[in-house]
Amino acid sequence: MNMSVLGKGVPSYSFAPVTGTLRYFRSPDDVIASLDSDLESTIALVASGGTTFLSPILGRLGGIVCLDGTLRSHLAIVSREFEVPCLVGAELPGDIPDGTTISLRIADGAGVVAQETTSHEQTPSTASVSENWWEYIRRVGDEIAVKDFNLEISAEILDQLIAEDLTDERLNDLVQHMGRAFKPEITRRSGFTSELFPMLPYMSLSVIEDFHSYADRVRVIDDAMPAEELGRRLREGPNKISPLWIWMIGYHYLCGRECLIQMGKLAPDERLEDVRTVVDFWRRLSLAHRGDGTLDYKDAGFTNRYLPTDVVDDLTSGATRLDPITAKGLKRLNATVSGYSFLYFCDSRVGICDSGPYPRPVGSQQTIVRDYLSLAPSSLAYPWAEDLDPPYTGLTMALTFDRSAFTEFEINDWGTTFTEPEQLLGSVTEAAVYGYRTDGTRELIPPAQWSSVAAELSRCHMKLYQRFAAMNRTERIMAATTMYTSGLRPFAAYAGVTDQIDWSMSPNTLALYPDPFDDDDRAAAIFGNALVANDLPGSFSPLR
Repeated sequence: MNMSVLGKGVPSYSFAPVTGTLRYFRSPDDVIASLDSDLESTIALVASGGTTFLSPILGRLGGIVCLDGTLRSHLAIVSREFEVPCLVGAELPGDIPDGTTISLRIADGAGVVAQETTSHEQTPSTASVSENWWEYIRRVGDEIAVKDFNLEISAEILDQLIAEDLTDERLNDLVQHMGRAFKPEITRRSGFTSELFPMLPYMSLSVIEDFHSYADRVRVIDDAMPAEELGRRLREGPNKISPLWIWMIGYHYLCGRECLIQMGKLAPDERLEDVRTVVDFWRRLSLAHRGDGTLDYKDAGFTNRYLPTDVVDDLTSGATRLDPITAKGLKRLNATVSGYSFLYFCDSRVGICDSGPYPRPVGSQQTIVRDYLSLAPSSLAYPWAEDLDPPYTGLTMALTFDRSAFTEFEINDWGTTFTEPEQLLGSVTEAAVYGYRTDGTRELIPPAQWSSVAAELSRCHMKLYQRFAAMNRTERIMAATTMYTSGLRPFAAYAGVTDQIDWSMSPNTLALYPDPFDDDDRAAAIFGNALVANDLPGSFSPLR
């Protein structure tokens, strides 16, 4: 039998797939009328998340679908205690007939309501899935560009999507999809301010440099190792190349294009083949790395579960159950390495990236995998990091918590986790911290050593701080610009072509400094007007 997805909801706990007959319960009379029925094969559909309505039969039901509620709803809590599979906050079409045979299951952490289709019905063809995928790309989402991705993408179909040609029409559709996704994120991010680094000048210069240089660099990397092969290899474990650097390939490049259009130095239909080269490389890399048909965290409901289950199992196998002392030590280490990473990357978050949340086998437990990449000299080749000697070149934290502790949980496209209530670490019950040596080997760091690792990172932090503090304004702007524009270096190193690429900054970019990009106000006006204060539905201009 094949399955077609009817809708999705939030599972109250991690349950095994169940199949039963859908039955609507709209009033207490419906509940009373069912008392003598065989309810073990009944999946109840209710409108709200209260428990008392179904209380006479709740423990006997085969499953529950509730159109309202959250993991904190009474129905979610009690169904979990009874171990009755339950989806809350479900979104379903309004025309599912009473008596329909449906299944409840969990796929990639999301609860799914599915319907069996008879075996003589054909599985959707690759062509039809491709059409639906591109229809999704063209569709406009809500006010922050969220739209439900309800396609099931097999490995075979994923390979076909990756292999598709990016025609002019599809390229334009994809650029517009990216622009609609980016605009609300750049609008709701924190302010572009830093006491050390003039952020708007260096951000503007860096994205413009990406536009000037990325096409040629991408061609060299892609020839040596195709984007899809890179993506597949980077799925093998954490702390290889940040998903955020993958995201930046496409988005920073298009930001640079938009700034140049805003400045009157580029027409929207110019350098079309370069745009196709970079965006298609990003598309294939993202599809292969994520593996589920989505391109961004937002596409996947603000998640990224790129790591295989066995990898997450291995990471969590070394976890320590936290007590007040170890919980405090974890928070101190996390805060210390976060501060160090922000400084290392010139007041940018690109050295920190969360993936997940990954469902765990027990109840509503989930795990975030947090990577701190490039704490020491690395393939990024930053001059300011050449003699840094922290105890590890990178850290990975596997942080396990009860998802029911949060009413909202989001990992945005920049790999940053936001929760409601806030303070994710305050709800972490188990944690494993791993460090990476210069030879690439990984070792578990026991809690007793967390404080010493934090102390060593603090020592390196001060050394780095003094180095940046001694720079003048121009040196800091150029250092921070170099930080961002080196984003393809890790991919080139992975493909073995670092020495085949010219990493010097384009004369076309250098010509824009100091005029206009040494001026904070002018930089802010160019960057802001190009990407936010425009008359477009998204941040990026159409290609035609």
